[in-house]
Amino acid sequence: MRIVATLLCTLVVFSFLAAPGMSEETDTTATAVVTPDAECDHTVRIAPSGIKFSPATLSVNDGDTVCWQWTDESMAHNVVETAAEGETAALDGGISSGEAKETEDFRVTFTGDQDFTYVCEPHASSDMVGIVTVGEGDPAPASETGSSSSSEDAPGFAAPMAVVALVAAAMILARRE
Repeated sequence: MRIVATLLCTLVVFSFLAAPGMSEETDTTATAVVTPDAECDHTVRIAPSGIKFSPATLSVNDGDTVCWQWTDESMAHNVVETAAEGETAALDGGISSGEAKETEDFRVTFTGDQDFTYVCEPHASSDMVGIVTVGEGDPAPASETGSSSSSEDAPGFAAPMAVVALVAAAMILARRE
């Protein structure tokens, strides 16, 4: 009986060590900082239509600076961070180039894997949006994953098995006494 209890306790310990996300550190170092004097590694302009960013999708490396630049456009534009891809509302406290202007030179330096989504406020209804993917980017938001989940975001098998093992060990020890 003592051997069974020891084995069950060992199973509990290993179950928690193997639980997804339990032993991994979360990278919270992703940043996007307005850097007015930084050199441009990538440039986003206004497309010939006048109501799209060009390019609208951009993949960059960690530490790169993206510059949104246009001169003497016929319409005023700006760059405003959004909460997720496809959204057209500004993110509270997010990065912004300010009021829309016909001429702009707005620079942001990115560090850490992330997806930076943005919109031109005056042309949000025309779907003037963009995304900068830094490094590996962010995993798909929960709203896009539907009912499926990966082993990284689901409790999985380890936690329920740990509970079962703990209850079984307690029952065995109670019978002994």
